[in-house]
Amino acid sequence: MIRLNRETDYSFRVIVALSQEKKGSRLSTSRIQSEMHIPPSFLHRIIALLARNNLIRTFPGREGGVELARPPQEISLLDVYEAVEGSIQLSPCFSGETDCPMDTPCPVQKCLRRIQQSFMRELGSVNFEQIKQDACEYLT
Repeated sequence: MIRLNRETDYSFRVIVALSQEKKGSRLSTSRIQSEMHIPPSFLHRIIALLARNNLIRTFPGREGGVELARPPQEISLLDVYEAVEGSIQLSPCFSGETDCPMDTPCPVQKCLRRIQQSFMRELGSVNFEQIKQDACEYLT
């Protein structure tokens, strides 16, 4: 089964929460944790990971918090996915890390590569401004 891991799902939630704020607004990690139902053990690791990948900025101290590093329309699902899980590889054949008995790419590999590229294109085409708008429509 192919599915996103929990850390990726929670990372999407962090960016969604921050996307809903006005530009330059910061959220406390406790508010993100509460509103997005993210366990504290995951949240601290996710915040560090997203900050290391320049998707968010963190500010220590009482008046600190977390904010997006760039506008939500410039952050895609693919950006967050790759920050958390690394590059998408549907088959080990694509990484070159395994020995394949085939001399040339087999027909299955060619199909999987197209599917992978399509999946990446779709994830890259959805940004958090769109998700924010969809959420507003859903709530009304």
